[in-house]
Amino acid sequence: MLKIVFVGAGWFANHVHGPALARYAEEHPGEVDLAAVCVRKNVDRAQDFCEKFGFSRVYTDLEEMLDKEQPGACWVVTPIDATRRVAGRVMERRVPVFLEKPPGANLQEAQELAAISQRAGTPNMVAFNRRWAPSTRKALEWAREIGPVEHIYARMLRPQRMDRTFAFGTGIHLLDCVRSLGEATVGGLTESRTVRWRSAAGDASPATEAPANPGAESPTDVYNFHVDMVFESGARARCDILPACGMLEESYILFGAKKSVSYCLPWSAGSVELDGGAEVWSEGEVRASEKWSFDPHDVSGGFYGEACEFLSALTEGRRPSPSAEESVASVALAAAVQEGRDIEF
Repeated sequence: MLKIVFVGAGWFANHVHGPALARYAEEHPGEVDLAAVCVRKNVDRAQDFCEKFGFSRVYTDLEEMLDKEQPGACWVVTPIDATRRVAGRVMERRVPVFLEKPPGANLQEAQELAAISQRAGTPNMVAFNRRWAPSTRKALEWAREIGPVEHIYARMLRPQRMDRTFAFGTGIHLLDCVRSLGEATVGGLTESRTVRWRSAAGDASPATEAPANPGAESPTDVYNFHVDMVFESGARARCDILPACGMLEESYILFGAKKSVSYCLPWSAGSVELDGGAEVWSEGEVRASEKWSFDPHDVSGGFYGEACEFLSALTEGRRPSPSAEESVASVALAAAVQEGRDIEF
């Protein structure tokens, strides 16, 4: 039986990763022991997490938990600025680690985690859940059947995400998914060109700090992003990321010469819940389609799928993927997009 420990008990832990692990334990009886949760503060919230998802004990010290539990795997679901420190320490202890994206607060931290992973040889996997969503898996299956892919189009639309680093912290999901779709159908990514422009949505936020120089970025600036990519085969991709456009959508289309595959992810914002679906188009008509309800979101959003992949890889002695090393390219891409820079690979 594989003993699992968990670091963190915040929103992501409670809404997607906790439910995914509880589902795995229920559907694979006798395979995993949900042993312990570690938090630095808010022990009461950690106790609630244990009760909801079947974990047994709470710790407030990471080293103590690793020493006493001797786990076979560790989930690290911490704020971005803590990921490199916590996940890096777990890797150094040779404990297989599943860590939330992005793997570090910046490209340097992602590269440091990749170096630790390579040096320690610790199995690890970064939580890019879009890769494992049922709609993505079905779209890839269909894409392999329709023939060569010539173009990929993706867009991430959100109604009111005002965070200045949206492209890096959240848009990285879309960028990584397009990159992985490309690797599976048209080869690796070779270059990316970004157009970044300021959205008027930021004007509604009261400024807390004036720019040091006229024309400099303000702490309340919100940006839209248009990204063009080229892959090894010569195929292209185009991504639009609009964090505060009033709409809610995340969708992908893989265009072939005569057939295309489109899909959208199930998602929610406030009281709105959108189901997901995938379609094969040919000669102007839908030839095949499938739909996925938003609920349960740990399944429809791919969180359960990535947990299954990570645990299956450990059980079968495979290297989980995408690892910290494999994820550096997605971090580099997201960092360039966030800054409005072009990048080559």
